[in-house]
Amino acid sequence: MRPSPKTDVLVAVDTALRPTGFVRRGHVWLQNRGDGVSGWLGFGVSGSLELTPLVGVCFRRYDEVCRALGVGIPGMPLVSAPLGSLMGDKPVWRWTFEPGGDHAAAASELVAAFVKHGLPYIDKHAKWDALARELVAKPESLLDFERARKLAIIHVLGGNAGAAREVLKKERERVADSADVYARSYRAFAHRFELTFRT
Repeated sequence: MRPSPKTDVLVAVDTALRPTGFVRRGHVWLQNRGDGVSGWLGFGVSGSLELTPLVGVCFRRYDEVCRALGVGIPGMPLVSAPLGSLMGDKPVWRWTFEPGGDHAAAASELVAAFVKHGLPYIDKHAKWDALARELVAKPESLLDFERARKLAIIHVLGGNAGAAREVLKKERERVADSADVYARSYRAFAHRFELTFRT
């Protein structure tokens, strides 16, 4: 049976990525950075042959806490950004692969853009202590729906249970009168967090 056009495209991308040290793991590519840190590359797929690259950094210590709390998706990056947002004046958001076209050439262009713009993002964020300080100093850089969860975990990993407790308290107060999905999910997370870490 012949592979699908999408599979052909991902094989071409995989081949182009090999010299960078990124290895396919399921639906994403990872680069081992040592000390439990991985560069991360994933793709949004629209249609059958359009890829939107997303670049990020994963930390095993953060994943272990998420797993213990039953939150998040294992192996997802702590921080990430669309490659297009890192490209400056002339962003490319999607790479289109033509059916029956030269996938190797298009994949090489995508990987060249990733090496030029995505790898520096990974390099910048691949040090836990520096990233943790940056996120605590600029919490607005995190998305609203993930900010309290990520900050509480970062604080507890840094040994600051008091700061984690304060983050949990503020978010609990903010969503106190809400019954939406996020508020219910957050309250359950905060309860599990407090039981796990006795903050």
